[in-house]
Amino acid sequence: MRVLIGALALAAVGLATPAGAQDLENVLSDFIDNGSKKAWHADVERTQRGHLIGNPDADAQLIMFTSYACEGCHTFTFRGDPELDLALLAPGILSVEIRQRLNHPVDLPIALLSRCGAPEKFKVNHAMFLRQQPDWMERWNTSSSFARASWSRNTPAARTGLVSTLDFDDMMARRRGYSRMDLNRCLNDRKAIAEIRANAAADTSEFSLPTDAEGYSKPHFALNGRLLKGVHDWDALYKVLSARFEPKPDEE
Repeated sequence: MRVLIGALALAAVGLATPAGAQDLENVLSDFIDNGSKKAWHADVERTQRGHLIGNPDADAQLIMFTSYACEGCHTFTFRGDPELDLALLAPGILSVEIRQRLNHPVDLPIALLSRCGAPEKFKVNHAMFLRQQPDWMERWNTSSSFARASWSRNTPAARTGLVSTLDFDDMMARRRGYSRMDLNRCLNDRKAIAEIRANAAADTSEFSLPTDAEGYSKPHFALNGRLLKGVHDWDALYKVLSARFEPKPDEE
């Protein structure tokens, strides 16, 4: 019996499905303890190298390596995140750890802002920046080369200038309730800056992540500690997860 994650997601939110897909909805019971009312998709904790979303004791652990200027990562937030949340994260059978890569000048400031405050705020902050990528990237692309060069420097003034001009501060204040003082404190957190840089370098080395333009343009995934080669979008990841969570014949 093949696990159709898309059908599971529809079943979880109570949406109607075509007649041919109705039998697949019953597969939900293979993975969810219906006696448990715990929904894990909102649980977030900070890890040594990133942020873990979901059940820390899940049967499988997925790591997602992402850069905020990565176009493929932006696409994944719309195609992959909702499916993972409803079908695998919420019932607690999979956890997802988000680890940040550093390539574009926006990556470090956004990484600092996304982790600003309590760990449980990270998931929404992270998704907000990726979902709004086309808007702030347009502002980046239409800025002068002098401004972009200035923002690329590793100084508090450069980070503040970038955050202000690309309206990141307004996004965090208006949508997430952060004060300017909160944002300045997070943008200038030397310990956090050192951790983010060290973690990105460690992940690149440990998992042999590509550092060319193409490599940074798409997300990378590791399942249970092993890099999934050639898997860079939801369609490819879907196939891997479907195979991983497909019940064995004697479990049907």
